[in-house]
Amino acid sequence: MRVAVLVCFFCMCLPICWSQTWVKVSAGSGCSMGLKSDGTLWFWGRNNFSEYGDDSFNESWVPIQVGTQNNWTDVACGGMHILALRADSTIWSWGSNYWGQLGHGVITWVGSPHQIGTDHDWVKIETGGLHNAAIKSDGTLWMWGSNEFGQLGIGNNSVVLSPMQVDTSHNWRQISLGGNHSLGFREVGSELVLYAWGANDAGQLGLGHFSDTYVPTPVLLPVNHELHWKSISAGFAFSTAIAKDSTAWSWGSNSHGQLATGDNVNKNAVTQINFLSNWKNLIAGSECCYAQLYDGSTYAWGFNFSGMLSNGTTQTQFLPTPCSFTSTNFESLAPATGVSNGLQTFGFHALALAIDQLSICSVGENCCGALGNGTIISSTNFECGAASLVGTEENPSLELAIYPNPTTGKFTIDAPLEAGQVIALYDLNGQLVYRQTLMNSGFSQTLEIELTPGLYLFKLLNQEGEELLSQRLVVE
Repeated sequence: MRVAVLVCFFCMCLPICWSQTWVKVSAGSGCSMGLKSDGTLWFWGRNNFSEYGDDSFNESWVPIQVGTQNNWTDVACGGMHILALRADSTIWSWGSNYWGQLGHGVITWVGSPHQIGTDHDWVKIETGGLHNAAIKSDGTLWMWGSNEFGQLGIGNNSVVLSPMQVDTSHNWRQISLGGNHSLGFREVGSELVLYAWGANDAGQLGLGHFSDTYVPTPVLLPVNHELHWKSISAGFAFSTAIAKDSTAWSWGSNSHGQLATGDNVNKNAVTQINFLSNWKNLIAGSECCYAQLYDGSTYAWGFNFSGMLSNGTTQTQFLPTPCSFTSTNFESLAPATGVSNGLQTFGFHALALAIDQLSICSVGENCCGALGNGTIISSTNFECGAASLVGTEENPSLELAIYPNPTTGKFTIDAPLEAGQVIALYDLNGQLVYRQTLMNSGFSQTLEIELTPGLYLFKLLNQEGEELLSQRLVVE
């Protein structure tokens, strides 16, 4: 496991420490990415294809910065690759490239950020399982990568190794990609018209049939409904949308109840979700779905592998079920869309931004550290604070070494220690779990503390309670 030196943990409890905030998170099939307000990019989780971007394959259980650049403005995790947008409107990609999803004109793996082409007019990016889309400032839509089911919308099923324009329209406004299908909004007049294309084996295109479609095709509106769309979100093999009247709609695969219709029957037509009202956000994941209502409540339903629905269980839910959070306020949700490998789908964790944007909440599968909380233990409830691990710089006037780190509970502290100083340990929720006042001065102190596995913040305080230094401690 990669061990990164990260300081000033749990700053949601100590907001004075923070000069930046998290502005976006994105979940891949086994890894996660985060973007901070200072333009830096951070990675954690599985790194089988160097999604970290340093030409290595070392996983990390906590966020570590990608390179040294501070001009990133957007990031999107695909199934096994990463897309990112810079402030100069260029697109960069790295990771797996078996289907040409990196857009470099070849199928060679790329282990660090490389620019796609030379254009400087990209404004939006989106990743699917193995395909990608981007919109330019002139409203044109471009796609590349896997195209087995026509998900690139270019009229055939040939793999595309670099961005290719989809039709000739200049009014594309939003795009959302599933495992093997695509959704998009075109602006016509003052309204958004919903189009779909690609795989349709479960009816995920909403066209009233189950045949794949190779070009963007208008989604059929339900009988006796005149809907004006507001947002879309494509899951692995199903689709969701919210209308301007705050009604919610779903269609496609329903094998695990991900359509919230109370059954497990696939739907090839747009179907209203009638169990709740006043929808604000609807976010589709691999085989599950999340929703936020305008009253601030959060719900989830569908497949619940490793507890990613955040209701304390691993039971599949066929109807919206309230989510539980260690912090009830959050900014946005980002579940893994999923990627297929044969008959199996991968990608079963979700991320959320805390409302103060100082920490990241995470839930679900965690075999390789994708939750960012310093462990590989899956969680059945959203835990916020997992990534309040990056903040201000370490105090350069003091030197600190903690070893071994990770530890089983016995570790040594090397630092200029003085009698009267206080050693304190805090857990992920910012709760004090250990405190000791130093009776003697010196340069070394060995502690043996019974701690549950996880991530902790070590702090050295002076006699007035002011923080002198801090560092994270991983307990295995």
